[in-house]
Amino acid sequence: MSKGKQKHGFWFYFGRVMAGIGIALLLLVLYIYLSVPTYSFKEPKPFSGEYLYNPYQDMKPDQWKKYHFHCHSRKYFGLTNGRKSTESTIDSVYQALGYDHYGISDYMYINPHNADKEDYIPAYEHGYGLFRKTHQICIGAESVYQVDYPFMQNLNMKQHMINKLGEHSRFVMPAHASFTKGYKVNDMMLLSNYRLLEVLNPYGDAFEHWDMALSNGHRVYALGNDDTHNINKANEVCHNMTMVNTPDFDPEHIYEALDKGSSYAVEFDNWYHFPMTLEEKIAQAKALPHLRRAELVGDTLFVEISSPTMEEVQFIGQDGKVLKTEEKVATAWYVIQPEDHYVRTHINVNGLQHFYLNPITRHPTPTPVDQRLDVVNKAQTYLYWFVYIVSFAALAWYLFKKTKEKKEESK
Repeated sequence: MSKGKQKHGFWFYFGRVMAGIGIALLLLVLYIYLSVPTYSFKEPKPFSGEYLYNPYQDMKPDQWKKYHFHCHSRKYFGLTNGRKSTESTIDSVYQALGYDHYGISDYMYINPHNADKEDYIPAYEHGYGLFRKTHQICIGAESVYQVDYPFMQNLNMKQHMINKLGEHSRFVMPAHASFTKGYKVNDMMLLSNYRLLEVLNPYGDAFEHWDMALSNGHRVYALGNDDTHNINKANEVCHNMTMVNTPDFDPEHIYEALDKGSSYAVEFDNWYHFPMTLEEKIAQAKALPHLRRAELVGDTLFVEISSPTMEEVQFIGQDGKVLKTEEKVATAWYVIQPEDHYVRTHINVNGLQHFYLNPITRHPTPTPVDQRLDVVNKAQTYLYWFVYIVSFAALAWYLFKKTKEKKEESK
C-alpha cells in the first residue's frame, strides 16, 4: 500500500479535529486582539477654573443608604469561585448586616435574582482574564458584552473595552485595579469615559489609581465593595460599602446620585488587624455613623459626621498630597487654595471605620466639565489592519504552497 493510501486510526483523525479546533480558537483570539482600533490620547489637564463643584451640595443627612455592588454567587458549577454562596444565603447575610442593597455581580452573567423588585439593579463582572485581571463591574447593565482580551491588555484595549461596555451599561467601573495589576497606576492618567472606580476592595485598594485619575482631571468617584466569594465566611463580608444619598431606592435615583458623586466609600478595618465574628460585624454595621455635613462656604470646606468627634480627618489634594490633618474634632475644615485642583477628604471615624469622600473639583463653569482624551486614530488603525491582512495572506499562501509540494512528493 502506498503512503498516500494509508489508512489512519481513530486517534489520528481525533488529533486532526482537535488541532483544527485549536487553530480556529487561536485565529478567533487573534482576530479579537488585532481588531482593536488604535487610539491617540490628548494631553490630560488637571481640574481648573474659578468654580468649585461640591458633589454633596444637595445632600440630605437623613437619606443615606448602604449599597454594595460586587458579590458573587455560585455559578458554572463553582468554577468562577462562587463556592457555596447561594442567592438566599446572600440575602440573609446582607440583610442581617443592614445593607439596603447588595448587588450580585457574577462573571459574565446578569443574575436575575430579585429582578421582580423595584430596586433591582442589573450588574455583572466583565472579564475572562485569570492572571492579570483587567476586570470591570458593569452597573445598570442591559446585556453582557461577551468580547474580552483575556491574556493581556494594552492601553488601547483597556480604553476600547471601557467604551464598548459603556454602550451596554449605565456605569463601567474598573474593578480591583491594583489586584494582579490589571490596571497600572499610569493607565489612569489617560483612561477616560468612566465615572466610578472601585477604590476599596479586600484584594487591593486603589488610592494611587484614584489620585492619578483625579490629578489628571478625570472626575472619578470612589466605591467600596466586599467582592464576596464565600458568603458563609465572616471574614469575607462587611469590609467595605458605599453610602448613597437618595430619597428612595429607585434605580434611576441611585444612578443620578452616583453620577454626580453624592456618595462615599466606607472601609471597616476588620480584615487582618481586628478580625470579627459575623455577629460583631452586624453590630458594627448597624451602629455606623454617617456623613452629616460636607459643605462649601465660600472656599472653605466644612466636614462633620453624626458621631460627636472624628479620630482624624485628612484633606488630600493633587498627587495624593496631604494638605491638612486634624485630630479628635467635631468639625473639620479646610480653606481651598487657588492652586488646589481638587480636594478629597479621608475621615478616620474611630480607628476602625474610615470614610472616603468624593472630591471637590475645579471647573471653568458652574456645571462640571468632563474631559475625554481618547480619539480613534483612523489612519494608523487602517494601516495596521492592512499590514495584518497582508501578513496573514502571505502566511496562508506559504502554507498552501508547502502543503501542495508535500502532496506532489507523496505521489
